[in-house]
Amino acid sequence: TLIYLPTFYIFKAGVFSGSMDPSVWASSGIDSYTHNFAKDEFDLIRVWLPADLICFSIPMYLRLPVRHVVSFVWTAYLSFSRGGH
Repeated sequence: TLIYLPTFYIFKAGVFSGSMDPSVWASSGIDSYTHNFAKDEFDLIRVWLPADLICFSIPMYLRLPVRHVVSFVWTAYLSFSRGGH
């Protein structure tokens, strides 16, 4: 989470800020990351802890598809909940 979420917020700031200055993207993205840190970490644990328990308790051939589905759902959730202006 120390790399994934800041990268998400910096990329989001780069897309939506209207500025061509990467320092603006970084400062805006890090501000959003620190503002949303507690909620994002709670959601991350709420999704990935059960997903990991399920993923490592199913047969080996199903682990990758299950991981991909959970990852897709997580990314969609994060985009819908934090992706707007």
